[in-house]
Amino acid sequence: MRNSAQEHEFDPNFVSKSEQKKAMDRLQAIGEQLAELSTNQLKKLPISDTLRDAIKEMQLIKSHEALRRHKQLIGKLMRHEDEGTLLQALNQRQQPNLERQLSLWVERIMAQGDPAINDAVRQFPAADRHTLRQCLRAAQHEQTTAPEETKAKQKLFTYLRETALLSQ
Repeated sequence: MRNSAQEHEFDPNFVSKSEQKKAMDRLQAIGEQLAELSTNQLKKLPISDTLRDAIKEMQLIKSHEALRRHKQLIGKLMRHEDEGTLLQALNQRQQPNLERQLSLWVERIMAQGDPAINDAVRQFPAADRHTLRQCLRAAQHEQTTAPEETKAKQKLFTYLRETALLSQ
């Protein structure tokens, strides 16, 4: 079993079941924030018509259980959206300078490691220390093996963007 864990340690495409569940929870939370937007604001966002209709429908639901199930549906629909673009649009509406701040956080985490991760978790309470460390390890590994690629670093940036949105 240890060999299997070692194989996945630096594989940027490997996602554990618990990470999948956390990602689904984040998508649902983003969907909840989308439901708080007005119809005109929703029209301006880069989302599919199916998701837009589901969000409008969610605003009408009153039953707790029906609302819970509908949030799951929205989370499922969000998997097919461009999460990075959507988060960027939401963050620009809520905090215009956030993108620059997040870029600085990524550079700081890449340079300092664990001390910067601890500060990031304090700054963004929705952030998971373990996930940040995994993203950092993958980005550092990517930097040493293929310095021209930035997929893992972009994944770290996207994760910080998600947690910043959820920490508000």
